[in-house]
Amino acid sequence: MSPHTDLRTQLAAVARPLSVAITSGKGGVGKSIIALSLAREQASHGIRTLLVDADLGLGNLHILVDRRPSFTIEDVLSSRCKPEDAVLSLEENLWMVGARSGFADVDWDVDLSMQQVRQMLAWLKERFSLIVFDSGAGISSKVTTLTRLTDVVILVTTTEVSAIADSYAVAKYLISEDRSARVGLVVNRAESESEGRRTAENVRQMMQKFLGYELPATAHICELEDSSLRQVLGQSGGSAGVEERWRAGIRSVCRIVTECVPKDLSLWADSHWGADEFVKKLNNRLIDVDTPKVASGRTARVELKPETARKDSL
Repeated sequence: MSPHTDLRTQLAAVARPLSVAITSGKGGVGKSIIALSLAREQASHGIRTLLVDADLGLGNLHILVDRRPSFTIEDVLSSRCKPEDAVLSLEENLWMVGARSGFADVDWDVDLSMQQVRQMLAWLKERFSLIVFDSGAGISSKVTTLTRLTDVVILVTTTEVSAIADSYAVAKYLISEDRSARVGLVVNRAESESEGRRTAENVRQMMQKFLGYELPATAHICELEDSSLRQVLGQSGGSAGVEERWRAGIRSVCRIVTECVPKDLSLWADSHWGADEFVKKLNNRLIDVDTPKVASGRTARVELKPETARKDSL
C-alpha cells in the first residue's frame, strides 16, 4: 500500500486535517523545498493540502512558487484579515498561506477573539485534509510554539556535523517537553544512498541512547545540483530521471508522515480542535486563569474554559 493511500485512510479515521511541521536545527538545509515538495506530492494524489509558511518574518515560500501574497499568516493571527483572504491557490488540491519577509521580532502574536479562533479552525477543517507548515529553524518561540501545536514534526538535517548537532538539540527540546511527540527525521543532500542511510541510522541510535526516544521513521534524499533543484521547483526543463529521483525521496518523506501517526487514532479525535487549548498554547503563558499573555504585552480577547488534559493541534 502506498503512503498516500495509507494517509487517506488515516485522515478519514481522524475526520480532521492532519498537521505536519517541517523544521530544522539550522537554516540552509533545504527545509522549505522539502515542505513545498511534500505538499505538492500529497496534493497530486488527491489530498486537499494547505501549505503554510510559518517562518515568521523570514518567509520565502512565496519566492519558491513565484507568487506575491496580499495577506500573510501574520495578518491572519493579528486579525487584519480572514484566513480565506490569505490563501493562494497554487494548483489542483494545493493552496498556500505566505509569511512576511524581512521583519524582525515577529512572533505568534494572537489578537483573535475566541469566536474568531473557533471560526478559523472550523474553516480549516471544512476545506483541508492536510496542513504542512514550513517552520523556522532552531528553538526560538516562533518554532517551538508551532511544533507544540502540530501532530507530526519532521526534522530536516544534512550530513554536516553542525547540522546534525543542531537537529539533535531540537529533538532533545521537543521530546523533553512532550514525550508523546511524534518526530521523524530526513537527511537531505546526502552524497550517496549509503551516506544518507548511515547518517539517519547514527542519529536514530543517538536519540535512542541519550534521549530514550525511538524515531518512528527516517528518510534520506541525495544531493541535487542547483539546476536540478530549479527543475523540481518547476522553474526549468530537464531530464525525467532527475525529477523521479527527487520524487522518490519525497515519497519517503510522505512515508514518514504516515508512520508517525499513532496506531490508536482515538487519541487524535476532534478534541484536538478545541479553541480554548489552542489559544492557551499559542500565547504560551497565562497571566491568570482568564487572560493569556501575548508576546507584545497585549492581551488576547478570549474567554477561556477549563483546561482539558488532551493535546491540542492545528
